[in-house]
Amino acid sequence: MRSGTAGLLLVLALTLGAAATGAACEARAGRDATGAKLGVVFAGGGAKAAYEAGVGLVLRERGIVPAAIAGTSSGAINAALLATGEAERLAELWRTLRRENVFAYRAPAVLGGLLPGWFGFQVIARARGLLDPAPLRATLARHVDFGRLRSSPVAVLVVATDLVSGTPQRFDNATLTLDALVASATVPGLFPAVVAGDRLLVDGGVVQRAPVMELLDVHHLDRVLVVAAYAGEPPRDATVQAVLERSIELALAREISRDVELARFRYPRVDVQLLTPSSALRARPLDFDGARLEALIALGRDDGRRCLEALGYPS
Repeated sequence: MRSGTAGLLLVLALTLGAAATGAACEARAGRDATGAKLGVVFAGGGAKAAYEAGVGLVLRERGIVPAAIAGTSSGAINAALLATGEAERLAELWRTLRRENVFAYRAPAVLGGLLPGWFGFQVIARARGLLDPAPLRATLARHVDFGRLRSSPVAVLVVATDLVSGTPQRFDNATLTLDALVASATVPGLFPAVVAGDRLLVDGGVVQRAPVMELLDVHHLDRVLVVAAYAGEPPRDATVQAVLERSIELALAREISRDVELARFRYPRVDVQLLTPSSALRARPLDFDGARLEALIALGRDDGRRCLEALGYPS
């Protein structure tokens, strides 16, 4: 594939995924973890969402069952599996994941990369998507038990974006389907939009990167933990790719931070916490390599443990 096409793929992927290292949670005066109704929000980020699976493992280890879990993009997949109480299965999914379990290259992407200049661009521009999500659909069908999700006591909220109305589309335990879950992880341009009646659904991160406001609008919670796996390494040079990648990831990280601050302002009685990686995640949004993602799971587990300790949860 030509470098121009590869660059386009990179920019599109990063638009919904990647940002700066952060810190663990901070305890606040007068906030007691005992009996608090906890909500968890997963912001996704492609392969970087393996970090979130590590946080899920810590919640299971501490015996903490969230009242509600929300997610967009790959974070929606994490939310669905964690809501069914399958934290170990979620982590194992990320450990064994490979590119061929997530997407295949479609003919337009291959053909467009072979054609010269403008001709290649025209082929790509008119395609419905550059990647085939059939492997992702099959993977989710094998791993997500929707029947178990329907009866789960943990409320789930998955957000997709309707391109027709320009509004977020919410799915809960009763309405979440395989199509809706695929739609929430459908990066515009990379994957074909999911047609649902008169709606055209894509990644929920287009309108709500971390759906903390969406969650608080529909659930009465005492504390919300927003997990944002956006921590890339600083650019080593000033190439177009490096500059774009860093700029987009910083913009997304700031967007999540603003949403967290807005949630704190609108819901002052709710303790809204933001957990970001304590060190850079050495993975790209499309680096679906389980061996590499094991390190992200381990970091999420360590950061999650420190976060819960800071918030007063017993070990």
